[in-house]
Amino acid sequence: MDKTNFNCAFEPVELSEPTEPFDPGYLDSLADEGIDLDAFLNGWCRAMCDDLGRLSDLRCQLESAHLPALLHRVSGAVGLVGAQHLMHALRHASTTPSERSAGSIDALVARGRTLIAQLEAASYPHRNTSS
Repeated sequence: MDKTNFNCAFEPVELSEPTEPFDPGYLDSLADEGIDLDAFLNGWCRAMCDDLGRLSDLRCQLESAHLPALLHRVSGAVGLVGAQHLMHALRHASTTPSERSAGSIDALVARGRTLIAQLEAASYPHRNTSS
């Protein structure tokens, strides 16, 4: 997949860094249901880049009413690709104000970036990686 399509406002993550665990079976299930995995991952990565950018912007406004909803939205998105640990961490942060420090938001954003990089770099049997 061509990373330049995503227009992320942050630097790509090197895959030699720690990885974010996810269950590729979720992607297999989507493909088994007839979902075009390339199109899905392309759109998913773009949406995640946008949401992580918004999350980075809101981290300075920790009292923002929009922060819990955005954390919950991102938790649902990472759940779609089987990143259960990150999903639970985001959901916990969305419901627990004491978990919403600038540092914890930064850590969640970094984990999301790592997940994006992994999904961009990986190949799946149902995916056309020649584009």
